[in-house]
Amino acid sequence: MNSGMRSRSVNSKKYGCSHVKFASDAMCALHGSTKVDNTIRYLSLIDNKYIRYFQGHDKLVTGINVSPLDDMFLSVAEDKTIRLWDLKTHNCIGLMNLSATPIATFDPEGLLFAAGLDNDIIKLYDLRSFDKGPFSSFGPLENEHGVEWTAMRFSPCGKYILICTNSAQLFLVDAFSGVIKNVFQEHQNCLRIPMMASFTPESSHVMVGSSDGMIYFYDVESGSVALKIPAPNNQPCHIAEFSPQHFVAATADSKLTLWCANDDLKARAQR
Repeated sequence: MNSGMRSRSVNSKKYGCSHVKFASDAMCALHGSTKVDNTIRYLSLIDNKYIRYFQGHDKLVTGINVSPLDDMFLSVAEDKTIRLWDLKTHNCIGLMNLSATPIATFDPEGLLFAAGLDNDIIKLYDLRSFDKGPFSSFGPLENEHGVEWTAMRFSPCGKYILICTNSAQLFLVDAFSGVIKNVFQEHQNCLRIPMMASFTPESSHVMVGSSDGMIYFYDVESGSVALKIPAPNNQPCHIAEFSPQHFVAATADSKLTLWCANDDLKARAQR
């Protein structure tokens, strides 16, 4: 992290690799498979050996989300299901059959999760009773034809849900009322690729890349562009992530770039 130099490579040539996520143990990772089958694999990064396999999806896994609280994780797939898993057992501990390929994410406390369906519906589930159905549903939310929801995430404060899409639109939704608070759409997405945006650690701004080679920061309250800076080499980046623990941002195009905040910004964010 300090040097940005690659320390080593971990191969998964036999099964392919997608949707890599660090597990609750930072020296282990989960990943989907792109070859052989649709198994999710739990890998030790210390000795490059698989610890456990999670089998159940019969079509391609499209997302993995790890609980911030414990050893549970969610997976979503093209088989139109959400599965809930515990890292300690290979058996699925929860299954939801849905009407379309979903997206899903845990809330910051790991007590509930949100599911996005049909590009216009949000359902909230309590982890203690998710088999009884959602405790709250929002929608259908206003959405343009052809705009696909590709990912969702809660703000660190838990008040908002950010919907990422394959267009030049990001939807900021009030997590309690389901009302769309803002639509961020000053950035560009000419190739209509899935954009991955992120909240800053204090939940005040949303960071996203753009086809014009810039990185945009939107003000959560006003919806306006608070700042835009050129991406490295002015290349379009489609992934922008923030680490609240290390106060480091990462953007990805053909290269991975790490961004560190200056001391003044760190101090203001931690007040």
